[in-house]
Amino acid sequence: MKRTDRIKTKNAKPPSNEPYYNTYYQPVGQPPRKQRPRKIFRSMLLIACLLILLFIGGMYLLSQRADVSDLSNIEKKSTYVDASNMPNYTKGAFIALEDRRFYNHNGVDYRGSIRAIFASLKDRDRLQGGSTITQQLVKNYYYDNQQTITRKLKEMFVAKRVEREYEKDKILSYYMNNIYFGDNNYTIEAAANYYFGTTVNTNQSSLPQISVLQSAMLASKINAPSVYDVHQMSPSFINRTKMTLEKMKQENYITEAQYTEALQQLGG
Repeated sequence: MKRTDRIKTKNAKPPSNEPYYNTYYQPVGQPPRKQRPRKIFRSMLLIACLLILLFIGGMYLLSQRADVSDLSNIEKKSTYVDASNMPNYTKGAFIALEDRRFYNHNGVDYRGSIRAIFASLKDRDRLQGGSTITQQLVKNYYYDNQQTITRKLKEMFVAKRVEREYEKDKILSYYMNNIYFGDNNYTIEAAANYYFGTTVNTNQSSLPQISVLQSAMLASKINAPSVYDVHQMSPSFINRTKMTLEKMKQENYITEAQYTEALQQLGG
């Protein structure tokens, strides 16, 4: 053995159990990281987000077809009564039952609407509620009762425009004069005349004023106008009317005395 070879052998370090690292790439002996599935997932997520945005944008464009100025035509109905001329408890019955934050939102209850949309994804045969009074007005006037996500989104976009166009009391007026109460009655005045022989117009003296109980019954009836009969009230209708009266009291649209009197008249 040459002298130089003996020196190299003498100075050589004993083998170590620690892995040798290639600083240019990665630890020796470890397999390369699998980046492809993660990249595919990111790409699919990005595509899904873009499709959702395109879908929402399409619904926004379709919603622009609704001319919100057309709502003023509701005032041409022969039995139209403005909300400003109705008893406070009559208006309160609908607000307390359908949309207690009516005077505080801008047309859309986002929490309720998002909850309804996600619930509909689980049950595609039924789109749940969550609509404000403004949204219900839009649905009743511009769209049918088909319960779909597309209708829900368009309804939300149009409701925002309606809120920018009209005052709250005018929106409430249009809503209460464009609901189906059953038996071909589409305004609250027509329903009060037909079912009770009363009026919701405080300026009308030829008929008795609608009562607290009658107001609660009409507000409760619109949930199932063809099923709930004001003259032969079913247990479910009675319970719903009681719930409406309770909400009216909680929201201070009626006093404790009015609440008690209405329950006595109802038979509860």
